[in-house]
Amino acid sequence: MLFDIKPKDRRNDLYDFDKELEMLKKGLEKAPITLLIGVRRSGKTSLLKVVLNELNHPYIYLDTRLSVYPTYRDFANVIKISLEDFIIRNTSLYKKIVERLRRIDGITISLSPLSVGISWRGDKRFELIELFSALNKIGSELREPVIIAFDEAQELRKITWINFSRIFAYAYDNLEYIRIVLTGSEVGLLYKFIGVNDSKSPLYGRYIHVVSTRRLSYEESIDFLEKGFKEVRVEISRQIIEKAARTFGGVIGWLTLFGYNCYMNIKTCSENIDEIIKTAVDIAKQEIKNFLESRRSDRYKILLKLLTKERSWSEIKNRLEDIEGRTINDKTLNELLVTLLNLSIIEKTDNRYMISDPITRRAVEELLG
Repeated sequence: MLFDIKPKDRRNDLYDFDKELEMLKKGLEKAPITLLIGVRRSGKTSLLKVVLNELNHPYIYLDTRLSVYPTYRDFANVIKISLEDFIIRNTSLYKKIVERLRRIDGITISLSPLSVGISWRGDKRFELIELFSALNKIGSELREPVIIAFDEAQELRKITWINFSRIFAYAYDNLEYIRIVLTGSEVGLLYKFIGVNDSKSPLYGRYIHVVSTRRLSYEESIDFLEKGFKEVRVEISRQIIEKAARTFGGVIGWLTLFGYNCYMNIKTCSENIDEIIKTAVDIAKQEIKNFLESRRSDRYKILLKLLTKERSWSEIKNRLEDIEGRTINDKTLNELLVTLLNLSIIEKTDNRYMISDPITRRAVEELLG
């Protein structure tokens, strides 16, 4: 269903993203490392899951969304859940997988019911590179790639006790059957995390296959909504569909949420579309609140208010100085803007800056005035 609010895993449930799907397939077949990047709610997880299912190669999927201050136990739990899922999904390889995994220090596997244990302590503690090596041996025996997928991989930067870029570089050079895919909505942080542009990083200068999600055009947004409503046999006026297409700015996740809400409550959608828009704005408000609470500088509030409209660097600096009544160092402003760019909260086009998501812009206007 096009309006399913959970990540899709079948091509038939996706809108027209065939080009992105084929580019991602090519990367996972051929490239040691692939990045799948795009703003929040642009369909990255759905694209990834569809491709993983269609390729039919063994894969491990890790949802790396972690707490603000993750512990060893938190990451161990991510590994545990992903390995249990890996074993359950691959019944034909059950014995081979269990046999290989049991040889890794720090991993214990109990059967009936299945339970994987991960130990980070003692002489025989778990090492991620050993898991990569074991999966490569499985791939070698099968003569096909094994895919390791890290969803929202920029979150891994919080795991300070593991040098991921070094492990990824080792896999790139030595593990022929391993394919790594990293998705990220905070694009700048993802690039910084793996260090592809850092001459000191082990991955510097390596070819990384990059696939970007996209926003729908206004016409595509209308087409998506019309096809979705036809699929669920709901009649919505063209006027409402056009308003939604203008409001949600081509972000597939917002359009899907809108369509789902209409499907579940046709009366609200027909009589009060603003109630559904408000739901989306409230979600965005909470995300902005979380961001501001995690930052020490109050200048982010001012910048976000300014960047509900497109502005040049000099205009931002002048307005900020007028508001604060003092001169602001160029370096300080650049650092603030880079942070917002890295988090994909704002975008830079032709040296002009603006909050990229129209719903987030509205949330900032309502939240900060």
